[in-house]
Amino acid sequence: MSITENNLLVVDEDAGFIDEAKQLFEGRLPTARTISEAVNAIEGGALRMVLLGPSIANEAAIDSVRVLRNEDPSLLLIAVADEVTSGLLRSAMRAGVSEVIEAPLTEQKVEDAIAQFSNDVLKRRTAAVPPPVSSDKKQEGQVIIVMSAKGGSGKTVTATNLAILLTRYPGKKVALVDADLQFGDVCLVLQLEPRFTLVNAAHELHHLDGSLLESLLTDHPSGLKVMAAPLEPAFADDISTESLLTVVSLLRERYDYVIVDTASMLDELLLSLLERADTVLQVVDMDLPSVKNAKLALETLRLLKFPTSKVKLVLNRSNAKARLDDKEIESALKMSLSAAVPSDAAVAASMNEGNPVVESAPKSRVAKGFETVAELIAGPVPEPSSGKGFLRRK
Repeated sequence: MSITENNLLVVDEDAGFIDEAKQLFEGRLPTARTISEAVNAIEGGALRMVLLGPSIANEAAIDSVRVLRNEDPSLLLIAVADEVTSGLLRSAMRAGVSEVIEAPLTEQKVEDAIAQFSNDVLKRRTAAVPPPVSSDKKQEGQVIIVMSAKGGSGKTVTATNLAILLTRYPGKKVALVDADLQFGDVCLVLQLEPRFTLVNAAHELHHLDGSLLESLLTDHPSGLKVMAAPLEPAFADDISTESLLTVVSLLRERYDYVIVDTASMLDELLLSLLERADTVLQVVDMDLPSVKNAKLALETLRLLKFPTSKVKLVLNRSNAKARLDDKEIESALKMSLSAAVPSDAAVAASMNEGNPVVESAPKSRVAKGFETVAELIAGPVPEPSSGKGFLRRK
């Protein structure tokens, strides 16, 4: 993608910035002073890029740019900010801005932004050439669904710590999908700032293949790959059951373990995911509402003829001072407990630090509890090799 006077629109309230951009690119560039004027320009021409000046590229105004992305999803939106902050980057990403560069504006910075856009986005608009067909069919990976019938039962903590532990198995590739579409916390717990989410995958569903999906994943220092949930609840409507199932299917072709963290509701999406699961981890807390909801969920699965042999009960906060005991829970749920994870203050600390407790406190009882969960999936957990642990950014 090259810069020409026909495909670049400059938008800013400041006439000085517009003059600077015109001088820099030596062309009679179309310009707009407001977002409304920019929308009109997009409707009337074959624009490919929009350069947003500092009067728009700030946290107070950047959300207004969303209308440009809605008008033409193929546009490259580049924002030029006086100061690039993490808050601005998150807001810009939500609004559909492709790149944020720091003033002063230079041609090299814009060219670099275009190159990055080409690497990350333009390839999603071209159907990938299918790989050669091999006579040896690759064995598909395991899909592990982590579910809980009640919020706050420790489902996401279980999913993230399990995923980290599975990366320790030699030669195993692990992906974690945050399928809690409205309130997913996987990236928050791991302190990741995703560039792309499930929304991007859903928008590219007809072109989605394994290679493209790889470019949408967020890297964790452990080697784990994360498919992030939408950044805002309103975006959940963009993701159909079909698109999420496609993501999971493509990941299991490329990863040995695909862990799916789910919302605390037994809806069509979860039931569809369960049909594709090799193992279902039902997380139950040591309180009556959690046990009651788990019982209702399991009874529903039995009515639907779901093979409950796939379901493994994981008791969270097993040492909590509750009046319920293990036998009462097993009797109520008509199923034996497969693993137990004790309560520990180290869990809350690890979440605040963005460093799962199996890494931050590997010798703790709670970390050993999560290891019993991993053993349900992959057998004895290997000792972390030297240097396997990761450092969290401050």
